[in-house]
Amino acid sequence: MASSPGQFESLRNGEYDLVVTSPDNVLLYATTDANPLKEKINLRLLRPIDRGLGLALYTSRDIEHPTDFIGCTLGVDVMSSGFALLLLRMLEELGVEDSSISFKPVGATPKRLVAITEGDISGSILNAETAVAAEAAGLKKWSSSVDVSDHYLGTVLCQMAGPVSDSTRAFLDMWEEATGIILASAPESLVEVFSESAPALATKAYVDLLQSSDFGCIAGEEITIDALTVLADIRAAAHAYTPNEQQIKDLLDSSR
Repeated sequence: MASSPGQFESLRNGEYDLVVTSPDNVLLYATTDANPLKEKINLRLLRPIDRGLGLALYTSRDIEHPTDFIGCTLGVDVMSSGFALLLLRMLEELGVEDSSISFKPVGATPKRLVAITEGDISGSILNAETAVAAEAAGLKKWSSSVDVSDHYLGTVLCQMAGPVSDSTRAFLDMWEEATGIILASAPESLVEVFSESAPALATKAYVDLLQSSDFGCIAGEEITIDALTVLADIRAAAHAYTPNEQQIKDLLDSSR
């Protein structure tokens, strides 16, 4: 799915049973109608998936000091996205005024990585395989999700509000089993598995992200209020729509 509005429209319409998405998206679509669909959607969080998989701000080597950000162009998917709001928070913590920067909608992380390497933009937030590629290409890493919060939650699984079906329960049990295997396996074993099913991910650097206690896969189905509050605080700092504490608690209660 190319966009979060399309993803949640399809979920609402019954075209999808489950979606893997940013928890920031869930906060936006489940607690207000001030979203691209202009409708509050009753959603149920099912489980956390990862802590961001190396989510970080990378730039070309031309930016050597925070003052070098002034006048540069940074790439985003769209300015209202959770990644873009996190980018604004990272810039603030670096002491960089976002008013001194231009932001260019480029698309998903692979497109943003290409845009950096080709010189169309100076930097962007990247993660997972694009973060691995950025490291390999020698791009400069400025700030990561861990620098913003130890409780940053990268990805979740959710469905429409309501009971968990037998098929979904079986899927969740399978996901938990797979997560346990990923976290417990020797890295070289996972590289071998990926080499057969997903060769582009068959690197030790990517496996290290999956197994990282800072960025990697999360065992168990609990999503904490602390994790969602971090995302709400990031929204508030960017003066974007922000759910209040009660709305977050209600979402968690409806997900149990």
